[in-house]
Amino acid sequence: MEDQTPLGSQENPLSSRATSTSRENLGSSPVLPTLDKRHGSKPRKAPTITPRTFTRFFTPKSSLERGGRIGASRQALRDITASASNRKGRRTSTKDTVQIFEGDGEGVVLGSKRRKRKIPDSLDMTPDRSSPLKRIRNQSLEISEDEGSDTGTNESRDDAEDPFRRYGRQPKSIERIIGSNYHGCQGRYLRREIGIQRRASELRCFGRSVGMSEWQQETTHFSTRPEDAHVCMNVAAPSDHTIPFCTTSCNTNTLVAIGDEDGGVRLLESAKGEKPEFSKAYLAFRPHSNAILDLAFSRDDLLLATASGDQTSQVIDMPTQRATYTLAGHVSSVKQVCFQPGSSNVLASSSRDGSVQIWDLRCKGFDAPVRDIRVSLEPSSISTTRSSVPNKLTWARSVNTIFEAHASRQPASTNAAASGRLAPSFDAPSKTESPGRRGDVSITALSFLHPGREHLFLTASEANASVKLWDLRTTHNHRRSRATPLSSTRQPDSHNKHRHFGLTSLSLSGDGGRLYALCRDNTIYAYSTSHLILGHAPELSKSFLKPRRSGGSEKEGLGPIYGFRHPKFHATTFYVKSALRPAKDDQSEMLAVGSSDGCAVLFPTDERYIQRSNHQRMPSSDSPFPRSRPSLTRTDSGSGLSTRLEDTIPIYQHGSALIRGHSREMTGLTWSPRGELVTVGDDFVARCWREDDAYARDLRLGGEKEGRRWGCGWAEAEKGWDDDDG
Repeated sequence: MEDQTPLGSQENPLSSRATSTSRENLGSSPVLPTLDKRHGSKPRKAPTITPRTFTRFFTPKSSLERGGRIGASRQALRDITASASNRKGRRTSTKDTVQIFEGDGEGVVLGSKRRKRKIPDSLDMTPDRSSPLKRIRNQSLEISEDEGSDTGTNESRDDAEDPFRRYGRQPKSIERIIGSNYHGCQGRYLRREIGIQRRASELRCFGRSVGMSEWQQETTHFSTRPEDAHVCMNVAAPSDHTIPFCTTSCNTNTLVAIGDEDGGVRLLESAKGEKPEFSKAYLAFRPHSNAILDLAFSRDDLLLATASGDQTSQVIDMPTQRATYTLAGHVSSVKQVCFQPGSSNVLASSSRDGSVQIWDLRCKGFDAPVRDIRVSLEPSSISTTRSSVPNKLTWARSVNTIFEAHASRQPASTNAAASGRLAPSFDAPSKTESPGRRGDVSITALSFLHPGREHLFLTASEANASVKLWDLRTTHNHRRSRATPLSSTRQPDSHNKHRHFGLTSLSLSGDGGRLYALCRDNTIYAYSTSHLILGHAPELSKSFLKPRRSGGSEKEGLGPIYGFRHPKFHATTFYVKSALRPAKDDQSEMLAVGSSDGCAVLFPTDERYIQRSNHQRMPSSDSPFPRSRPSLTRTDSGSGLSTRLEDTIPIYQHGSALIRGHSREMTGLTWSPRGELVTVGDDFVARCWREDDAYARDLRLGGEKEGRRWGCGWAEAEKGWDDDDG
C-alpha cells in the first residue's frame, strides 16, 4: 500500500524523460522536441520562423556589427576574407565578442562549423597579438599538440613569415641593374617600378646629392667608330680635300646632306648596317661654284635649298639633282635658308647684307638665260652626257623683303664710345663683297615657329644677343622707313654692363616652348616662346588672323631665363652651330652644339634636371670637371682693358663633350630621324655618333692599349660614373 502512488501525484515517465532531455539541451540549439501523448501521436516541432530569426534575417549586417555581437559562423567567414587579415591588427577586443568563444558548447559548434566549411588557417599565425581571434589560434595550436606534432607550432609560424613557401612558390631574385645594362629613360623607369636604388656612381659623383648626375644617363651613350668617319673630297677634283661647312638631315629617310667650301653637296647614309656605309658617299654633285653655308630639305625631301657665298640660293630637285629655282636678291653671302613648316613652296633666306627675303615658288618667276653648256672636245664623242645638257633655271620672285633687320639706330662705334664699352666683333665682309655693306649687320640665324604659328619667324644677328620676332604677312618692301619687328627680346644683363656678343644659331624645342640661342660668349641661352612679347600679345595666338601693318610699334620680349655652359664649349666664330633632337619613342630631347675646341657638346634639355640641381659656376682649369668658373674676359688690344661677365640668370653645367672625333674646330651638326648625330669639322672629316653605351663605356675605361681607341670617339663622363655597384 505504501508503494502505491496516487494517480494525481504519480510521476509520468514520458514527462520526466522530456524534462531531463530539455535540461540536457539548455546549452545547445535547437531544442529537441518533447513527446507528449496528450497532444496527439504526431510529434511537435519547434516553429520554423520566430520573431528572433525574423528580426535577424531582415536586419542589415552593419547594424548587427554595431550591436557588438557577432555570430560564430559569421566571425569564421570574416576570418577567411582578404580584408579580415588587415582588420586583425586594428580590432580591439570586447567582452561580448570574447564571450562568444568562452562556452564549451559554443566551442564545439565552432569546431564543427570549421570542419564543415574547411576554413584554411590564416597566414597571420602570430599568437602574441592581442585580438579576439587569439583564443581561436591558441585552440588550433593546442589541437596540433594533442595530435602529437611538436613541430606544428613552428611550422605555422614559419608559414606566416614566408607565405611563398606555404603555397610552394619560391621568390626569384631580381637581377641587379649595374654598369651599362639599363641607362636612360628605360632604365630609370625600370628601377623606379621595382624599387632598385641608383648606381653607386650616381650617389657619389663628386660628393653631390642623389640625382645631381642623373643627366649623364642621357649623354654618355654616344660613340663613333673608324667606319663612321667620312673624309670629304672635292667633287670636281676628287684628289683634293675640302672643308665641310654645313649639314642637314632628311625628314623621311636616314640620308644626310653635307655642303662644302667648294660648292659641292654629298649625301651619306647614317643608318647602321645600310649600304653604302657612312664612309662612302651615296651620291655627290656640285650646284655652286662657291662655298655652301647652309642646307635645308623640304618636308617631303624632294627639294633641297642651299645658301651659298655666291650671293644666291638654289632649290634643287633631288630626284634629278638639278637646280630648278635660283633665289637671287641678296647683295652679299647668304647665311641661312629654311622652308616654312608644312610647306614646300615658301622659303626664307638671310644674308650678310642685313636683309631677310621671303620667297614663294608658286609665284611666276623670271626665265634666266642658259647658265652653262659643256661640249666634249673629242670628235669621236657622240653620246651626250648629262653635264652637256643646257641647265635652264627659273629665277624665283621675292614676295617680301626686310631690309636692315637688326641695324642699330646709331653707328656701333658711336654707341661704344659713348658708353665706354668695347665694340663688338662683327662678321666682316670678304674681299669680294661690296664695300658699301660694311655698315650692315649680318643676319646669322633664322628660324620659323612651329606649325600653328608658322607665319611668325625669328632672326638673330652678329651685333647683339637680342632675338627679333617678325610676321611674314607684314609688308616691309620699301626702304624709306626702317622695318619694325613685332618684338625684340631683352639682352642678358651681363652684356649690357660690358659688351655685346652676337648669336650664331637658333633652335626650337620639340613642343615649341623653348628657344635655344647659341651666343658668342660661350653660352646657350634659353628663352620662353610664350614670353617673346610681354603683356597682351594677340600676335602669338594661333587664332589671330589679322596681320599687323608696317610701321607699328616694337614691343619688348622677355630675356633669357637660364643658360648652359661647358668647359669645352667655345664659339669663337660664327660657323659654330647648334641642333636639337626632339623627343621620340624612348629618346629624350637633347641639344647638341659645336665648339672651336674640336668637339661637340650635348646638353639634355629636360628641365627636371634643372629643378634638381642648383645653378653652378664654371670649373677650375686644374680638374677635368672643376667647380669654380673662371672669369670670362675679353681684352681690347688698344686699351688693354679686361672685363668680366657677371651672370644674373642661372647657368647650368650638365653637358657631356664628345671627344676625339675631330682634331680642329667642329662647326655644323644635325640629328638623323633615328637619333644619330652627324658632325662636320675643319679637319675635312664628317662623323656619325651613335648610341652604344657598352662601347662608349669600354672606350672610356679600356685605355690606349692595342690601339683600341684608334679612329674612335666617345662621350666624356664624370669621374666614378662608370663604376659598378659594390
